Amino acid sequence: MIETPVSTNEGLSSRRDRRWGWAGGILGLAVGVGSAAIAVFVEGADALESTPYPPFFATRRLLTYDIFLAIVTMIGALLAIAAILLARRSRFPRTDAAGAGIGGLVLMLLGASLLFTRLVAVIRGP
Repeated sequence: MIETPVSTNEGLSSRRDRRWGWAGGILGLAVGVGSAAIAVFVEGADALESTPYPPFFATRRLLTYDIFLAIVTMIGALLAIAAILLARRSRFPRTDAAGAGIGGLVLMLLGASLLFTRLVAVIRGP
């Protein structure tokens, strides 16, 4: 097998890069607004209260917010898997794999860190 280096411009598409940027922005907006809406309207958190975490985090039962965070984390994992597949199958592997990989990383980190914060709040109590 002979190795052949590729140029730095191969596998890139500025049009797809913009598309991934828009998709990431819309997904981030949806997760942020959805998280706030569920916390305030479903779980009854005070929107103007300033504490390390909302009081409903210490509730010792499965909440709608927990399910939302689990879904966010799963969507992030699916995007990470898509990044792996796009790195091998896409016409523009660098652009598509980077877009899906960054989106998946952000969603998994966000969902998992909030779930971990909730776990800490449940263990510490009110």
